[in-house]
Amino acid sequence: PRVIAFDLDATLWTPELYQLRSLQRANRTPVAGRDVKMFEGAKQVLEEIIPALAETNEPPMLAIASRTQSVAWAQDLIDQFQ
Repeated sequence: PRVIAFDLDATLWTPELYQLRSLQRANRTPVAGRDVKMFEGAKQVLEEIIPALAETNEPPMLAIASRTQSVAWAQDLIDQFQ
């Protein structure tokens, strides 16, 4: 494949970001590992696939797909989980 895409909400992590509206009302941002937890299986897949892809001659791009309206939160959480 040329691209491998992962969905965020309910695929890589839980809860879905729209469920954290109380944080938004309190002017807080979600914290990875506390407010949003990565599914163990998703973490394992990412930990295995990223090094394996790096060893290939033409590694596919990794992408995320999400229809969240909380784009800034999603980007921040991705950075936190790295």
